[in-house]
Amino acid sequence: MSQDQKQDLRREVIIEAAIKRFAHFGVGKTTMTEIGNDLSLSKASLYYYFPDKLSLYAAVLRTITQQTEKKDDEWLQKESDPKKAILLFLDMRTDFIIKYHNILEYLRNYTPATIPPPLDSIFVHLRHRELRRITDIIEKGRTSGQFSIENSEKVAELFFDFLDGFRHTMFSRNGTVFPDKKQFQSILKKEKEFATIFFNGLSV
Repeated sequence: MSQDQKQDLRREVIIEAAIKRFAHFGVGKTTMTEIGNDLSLSKASLYYYFPDKLSLYAAVLRTITQQTEKKDDEWLQKESDPKKAILLFLDMRTDFIIKYHNILEYLRNYTPATIPPPLDSIFVHLRHRELRRITDIIEKGRTSGQFSIENSEKVAELFFDFLDGFRHTMFSRNGTVFPDKKQFQSILKKEKEFATIFFNGLSV
């Protein structure tokens, strides 16, 4: 095993240890020292791979999104009915948030204007991924003749923008930056109602 491979493996081990700590105790209540202690790793060695908590947190976010990405894409591709596929997409979206709620709620410390570059690049990727998934679902309906539309991408952007705006509205109503798990389930129910009305409107 080369030195680079050893370093990559050590980074992965640190990230996995951080995921376990963050998911159980929350990001704010976890220190770099505790993660190092879990691995019998000195603080100097830990900071060699991740110079601060933000860089480690960004690596954790990137890892947990990548771990579910391929599996979710496969399930969405198997569902040929676009109306069922969009509901599955919404379920997956919420399941991810609930599973990693203790990790994701740390984002309440930031506003859209203060999100640091390491995190912003991840959000940009997630936005592109969700838009692609919605576009693929709507394109299935268009090519199968179920939907009477000309441009799947534009319709997907419209759906996504309304979905995104709806979440921000619900967050504001609840007086929180990041709702608890029960509130996310309530939001999911309304998102499904909206998606059903929206997709029925696309039908021939």
